[in-house]
Amino acid sequence: MSLAYTECLQDLRNRIAAQNFVDAIRDEDTQHATRLIEAKDLKSALAYSMKYEAAKTVSKTSRNVRSIEIEDDTGKEKDEKFDCL
Repeated sequence: MSLAYTECLQDLRNRIAAQNFVDAIRDEDTQHATRLIEAKDLKSALAYSMKYEAAKTVSKTSRNVRSIEIEDDTGKEKDEKFDCL
């Protein structure tokens, strides 16, 4: 990157690297979210996109909740919900 833009200031090179990283993100939602933070450098763009992906993954798995019926020692049925991790 530094060889391609030798005449540019370091700040501008960092922004170009961050923009190129965001352009290369395949997941549309992650790309849009990362673009909205207007990252000033590659490190902050990468950190944000990783946090976004982690939050998105956790949100997907927490939706997988189902209800089951079990009987306790007294013979009464209970309705409990368990999270699928």
